[in-house]
Amino acid sequence: MTFHAFRTWAAITLLACLTLTGCAHVQPPVPLDHQFWDAKEPTIGVAITVLPAPVLALTGNQGLIDYAINRGVNSKLSDNVEHWQTRDLNTLPDVIVAKLQAKGYKAKRIDEPLDLQKFKETSFREGYTVRDLTPIKAAQGVDRLLLVNVFATGATRSYYSVVPTSAPMAQVTGQGMVVDLADNKLLWFQPFAAVQAAQGEWDEPNYANLSNAFYQAMDTSRQQMITPFAQ
Repeated sequence: MTFHAFRTWAAITLLACLTLTGCAHVQPPVPLDHQFWDAKEPTIGVAITVLPAPVLALTGNQGLIDYAINRGVNSKLSDNVEHWQTRDLNTLPDVIVAKLQAKGYKAKRIDEPLDLQKFKETSFREGYTVRDLTPIKAAQGVDRLLLVNVFATGATRSYYSVVPTSAPMAQVTGQGMVVDLADNKLLWFQPFAAVQAAQGEWDEPNYANLSNAFYQAMDTSRQQMITPFAQ
């Protein structure tokens, strides 16, 4: 992994930790343990959040004028990124449901993507969500929620003023969690970040190599979410 890729991954991981915990607190990862694996009676609802559209994120030390210039320089790339497709992520809950059912767990797909902003915010407690997800229990007839929360798709490129300090990198980032819907306790919490460089020239016509990198990153993120439940 290049230094830029590592730096991007680290920043994304921190952002993933902050998404459900507020800007002042970081929720550390919570590993799957016997509390999850030993309980086959609870019904597990598996869902994904509303997927964000792919965008080109320009990061780094940029002033307002710098940023405007950089957006203009990258306008063609940005337009291309916005046409990338994320529909393969929507099948992720179905794969996880199948893995859990094969192990004897009661699991079902929650068809409607979740919008976390619609749930009431609560104060931070380590090991718990800061969105009250308990209404899902009655609404969906499930005891636990396995949620794939995707909060960034597309590509990222860093700048210092108007000078690029990296080539564009494809990215898919978010977090996975299992929530006890009795009290919002996290039975599992894991940020994920798939950052992928283009193989070959990224700026060839139509950005084919960078586009391929995005779909590789999307596949990597899928595997990061599937693997804990496939072992």
